[in-house]
Formats: sequence, C-alpha cells, structure tokens
Amino acid sequence: MSNPSQQPPLKVAAWCIPRSLSSVLTQSITSQGNAEVFFEYYATAAHGGPEKIFKTPGNLPNDVREPLYSFQYVKDQLEADYPSREIVFVKDMAYAVDGRYDKLPHGYIHTFLTRHPGRVFPSLVRLAASFPPMLGEVKYHEISPSPGQSYKEQWDLFQYVTNELKQPAIVIDADDLIANPASIMKQYCDKIGFKFTDDLLTWEPDLVTKHKWNITQNLLMANQFVGHYRRAFGSTSFEGGDSLQEINYDNENDDVKASIEYCLPFYEKLLKNKINP
Repeated sequence: MSNPSQQPPLKVAAWCIPRSLSSVLTQSITSQGNAEVFFEYYATAAHGGPEKIFKTPGNLPNDVREPLYSFQYVKDQLEADYPSREIVFVKDMAYAVDGRYDKLPHGYIHTFLTRHPGRVFPSLVRLAASFPPMLGEVKYHEISPSPGQSYKEQWDLFQYVTNELKQPAIVIDADDLIANPASIMKQYCDKIGFKFTDDLLTWEPDLVTKHKWNITQNLLMANQFVGHYRRAFGSTSFEGGDSLQEINYDNENDDVKASIEYCLPFYEKLLKNKINP
C-alpha cells in the first residue's frame, strides 16, 4: 500500500514495560496496513546482539543470537526513509535503551505505555512457569532482568524525553486502554498526529505476518515455544481480560510483592501524566 499524501511518514515510538498490552496496541495502530513496524529491535540488541546486556533465561546458551543487531544498527534502521508508509511504529522496551540514549532514533514522537505492577509481575510469574521444562527453571526476573525492574528505566526515559528532548508527555495506562479503548485511542492519535477511525478498535488476527512486521525469527520461534505473544498476536480488539478485575497480589510470594512495591512509586509518578478517559 502506498502513501497517497507523499508526505514523510509519521514516526512514533511506544516505550513499554513487559506484559503491558503493547503488542495489542501495535496491532491496533498498524491494522490499516500502511505501517512499517519495528518490533522490539532494541530489546533484541540488549538480549541477543553483539553488545548484549542480559543473560539468556533458563539453561539456554548465553551466546550472541543476533550478531547484526548492534544498537547503532537498530538506530540506523529506524532512521531510514520509508516514503511509501504513512507511519513508522516502533514498539520496544524502555529498559533496553537505558544508558544508551545516544542511540535513540531522531525524528520520532516518543510515547509510553505502562501498567500497574500488581498486574505485570503476576503475569511474568505465569509466563515464567510456561517455559518448556527442557529450558530449565526460569525465574520471572529473568524475563524482565533490568536493575530497575523496567519501571525505573521507563520513568528515567520519560524524564529524558520530556526534560531534555522537550517533547510533551504522552502516556497510556493499559487498564484505561482496555476499559475505554475508543476514548484513549482517539486522544492518543490526536496527540501523535495520526488519523483516528473506528477501524483502530478491531482488526484481523496475526498482523505480524500479514503486514510483515520487522521482527526477528528468533522472537517468532520463541513465541512458538513459550507463547508470550500468542494472545496478543491472536487478538482482534482491546478485550477486557484481567485488566478489568480488581488488583490483588496478596497471594504472591515475598519476592514478587517486593518487586511490586519497589516499582509502584515509578508507576504512580508516570501515571500523573497519563491520558485520561
């Protein structure tokens, strides 16, 4: 599909934390087809590139699985021209660029998607338990391994974007997105300069394949084994799920509770800047 306006494409980055419905947001934004999607390229560099930062979960070899994916390579890909597209949309983890703000791509509107840690960490625990036994025991903090447990890194990046880059705050809370998708998506689109239509509220499943997102084969293969994107890639709308249920983590173990309590202040500070329904 071509870009009828022949204007340079809108470039938007959504900086997320794990288990925050960011893949569902990506399905929505790209559902009309004329989008170039970069799916977790910085996270790929941080977890598997030549400058990798984080150990591979479980008993998998801690080797470089994506030798092409340096942080500079990712930046170059994002800054390339895509004249036939209406939007270039980057979905990535805020923790992956922590301490590497010089590798942020130029020309992007930076936005943030967050979620209550009382939902995120229990979800990470369930995800860790779903890893195949042949991979060995996987702890939830191995999936989100950054020192600030993703939330501090997201808050730090937000401060950099608003204070240093002088960009306006654009923040979505996942619970609001699930409960009031039309209102949140319309405001989000208005803020980034993207045309909102009701078509952004429902879509076909598996757009990652149909619209040929930029995503590594290793990530797709990992999804086949573990299924961490399976529900999001199979989604057709902003369905409710546990985001409409009361948050209760009383039954979680002490480590999970400690993670939640550590992250809550960063989440609450970011939430003061969110789009309201």
